[in-house]
Parts: sequence; C-alpha cells; structure tokens
Amino acid sequence: METEFCKVETDGHVMTVTIDRPELRNALHAEASYELSEVFDRFESDPDLWVAILTGAGGKAFSAGADLRTPSNKDDPRAWKGMPVPAKGFAGLTWRFDRHKPVIAAVNGFAMGGGFEAALACDVIVAAENASFGLTEPRVGLAALGGGIQRIVQELGPKRAHAMLLTARKISAAQAHEWGMVAEVVPGEELMACSRRWAEEIMACSPGSIIATKAVMQSYYDLGMEASNREMFDLPEVRAMLASPDMREGGKALFEKRAPVWSNPQ
Repeated sequence: METEFCKVETDGHVMTVTIDRPELRNALHAEASYELSEVFDRFESDPDLWVAILTGAGGKAFSAGADLRTPSNKDDPRAWKGMPVPAKGFAGLTWRFDRHKPVIAAVNGFAMGGGFEAALACDVIVAAENASFGLTEPRVGLAALGGGIQRIVQELGPKRAHAMLLTARKISAAQAHEWGMVAEVVPGEELMACSRRWAEEIMACSPGSIIATKAVMQSYYDLGMEASNREMFDLPEVRAMLASPDMREGGKALFEKRAPVWSNPQ
C-alpha cells in the first residue's frame, strides 16, 4: 500500500513500520494516525505476516507524541468521538484491543506522550541506550488519554505509576528496563538487529500458538484469573490452535530433530 507518513517494508513474515516525520520528531497528526491504522489493519488481515516492528525515522525520536501544531478536522468521519484519532487509537494502535498478532516497538530515541502510549500498546519494547520515555501530557495541559494511564498502572503497579504519572516525569531506557517495561537495551546502531532477533524468536513458535496465547492473555486482563481459566477453551483462537496442523507438525519436528515448518494462521 502507498503511504505518506510512514515507511512499510516486508521481509518474510515480518512487517517493519517506520514513522517517517523526522523533521517533527515523528509526532503524529490525525492523518498519520489514520494511515497507521490502515497499515495495522493490513498487518492483522494478511495471514502471511506474523510479526510487526514499529520504529521511528532518524536516531533522535521514536515519536514525540501528538502533533499539536497541525490543525485537525473534528468532523472527519474517521475521527472517534470528535477526537483526531481513528477508532483504533493514536498511531492506529493504542485502542486496538482486538489485535491478534505481536508487535515489537523498537524505540530509537525519545518516546513521549502518545509516542510512549504507542510503544506501551506493543507486546515487546526494545530500546536504544539513548531512548527515554514519559507521559508528559500534563505539562501542556492534557492527560494521557490514549491508554497510557491504564497501561502504566498495569505495568508498574500503583505507587510507581503514580510517581511517574503525577509528575509527568521522563525516565531513561535503563530505568524503563529496570522497571520491566523494556525487554532489552542496546546501542543505537544495534537496535533494528535486536528487534529482528526478537521477531525471529517469536517466529520460531507456531503463529497460531502465539495468537492463542495473546487471546488468553487478553481474556485474563478482561475477565480475571478464574474466569479466564474456565473460559479459555471456548476462545476461537484456542480452538483454531487445537485444530491446526501445527500441533502435529510440532511433535513430528521434535521427534525428527528438525526445525518445524509452521503454517500460516487461519
């Protein structure tokens, strides 16, 4: 698909999406978020794409968040409740709660406001050593209403989350790693190789199994421990996994001492 505000590349089963507004520190206006929403719609619907990587152009910023300088049309039919974002949220990700496939955020600089919210909406965050993170909206009279408040509380627990949210404080990649939000920190020149390594490790698993695992995790977030355990076998993603040829392929490959050849998810 043709894009204006991001670059999209596919390599095997991996789609890499690069926010491409470096002159604005990869800040996103409404049109950029609408475009990214279409990109991630394509990712979700294409059975040949298993993992996505999201990053920013240049070495300074993953995304500075919302572009507050570019006017938006609140009457645009794509706008959600009059907000200049699609129904799937900022960057087409922050309210994409029905997402089935894993997305890796490769944070190559600062991720502030909506940029941090987009990274938090991904499954795995890897970061360059110079990366920094913050939900800085209160410093410009706003609040992190793209899911960042809820996700920070979920990720960090209340007291750490309160300390970060109520000060709009920025933290380093090292601090984010220490707190468990970032999976790995590497020198900037190694970031994309690092993100690809994580993608390869995910793709060593059956894509249907990964989709089922994500569905069970979401059911836990939605329903809690007991209800999730009792209802997970009724999830269509789990039922698809149990009926998939990958179940037989996994055991056969293990017995034959070879790498399995997984099928595209149904």
